[in-house]
Amino acid sequence: MIRLLVADDHALIRKGLVQLIEMENDIKVISQASNGEEAYKLAKKFMPDLILMDVNMPVMNGIKAAKMLKEEKHPSKVLFLTIYNDREYLLEALKLGVEGYILKDAEYDDLIKAIRTIYNGGVYIHPSLMEEIDNIDHENLKKDLTPREIEILKLISKGYSNKEIAQKLFLSEKTVKNHVYNIFKKLDVKDRTQAAIYMLKNETILQI
Repeated sequence: MIRLLVADDHALIRKGLVQLIEMENDIKVISQASNGEEAYKLAKKFMPDLILMDVNMPVMNGIKAAKMLKEEKHPSKVLFLTIYNDREYLLEALKLGVEGYILKDAEYDDLIKAIRTIYNGGVYIHPSLMEEIDNIDHENLKKDLTPREIEILKLISKGYSNKEIAQKLFLSEKTVKNHVYNIFKKLDVKDRTQAAIYMLKNETILQI
């Protein structure tokens, strides 16, 4: 069961989302917040698996609430749901290491897919937003990453932990950890979320 916290300052939108989401038999909304400060406090209190959070809210916006939680290494994952497709908001969210970003005009099925993908360890960026992510040097990326690193990067993007990758590839966990460190260094990323986003954006060129 996916334990979800929904944060949106518009009561009608929030309650509508809750009613729809709770029709799914594997998702339970355990709490609701009307601003970022409430979301932060409720996340600390109830420890949800995932926070579905609007970006622009009063008292404290979603970006700041997510930043505080990430800095404290809070285990709740974050999916931003917003009307904003502005590049600035998206990049700021990605720098925080949040696990997902989807627009409010997305199809309902896409929202549920995003929630399940993130819960299972993946990353979800709405397809229409992918072009807003900074371009990277494709040729250098292809040249610098070894076939083994690309293989591990693909598994990272699917939400596999180091231990699971080690078991799947018949490697020691220490070897996988070294590979992950090298991947992060080559891609100039700080966490698995950002590495997974690179994979999502460059899946075609990284095929081996």
